[in-house]
Amino acid sequence: MSENEDVIPSVRFNPTTGLLKIEGRSAMRDVQDFYLPIIQQVESTTVPTFIVEIKLEHFDTGTMKCLFQLMKTLKGKQEMGAMIMVRWFSEKGDEDHKELGEDLENRSGLKFNYVNH
Repeated sequence: MSENEDVIPSVRFNPTTGLLKIEGRSAMRDVQDFYLPIIQQVESTTVPTFIVEIKLEHFDTGTMKCLFQLMKTLKGKQEMGAMIMVRWFSEKGDEDHKELGEDLENRSGLKFNYVNH
């Protein structure tokens, strides 16, 4: 893989159930162009519960910024009464990856559930 190649994660969002899954690897030049429509769709969705599962094996700093934007959007939903559940998946023993989730959790004010796989 060359450094100019975009690596795009699998994203599935069901606006009826509020289930959002982001998995795989995420490293791309125009990361905002990829994540902004997802964030906007979450923002415009009105369901009582959002379940977000993040199973990213690898992601770049641009993705981390977009994930933070997503968490801020979800925090706003929570403040309006929605229940938010975030599941952060890490490989067993990958403390660095878990710490990235903890940083995102602390900065967003949301509670994460950590899952080893």
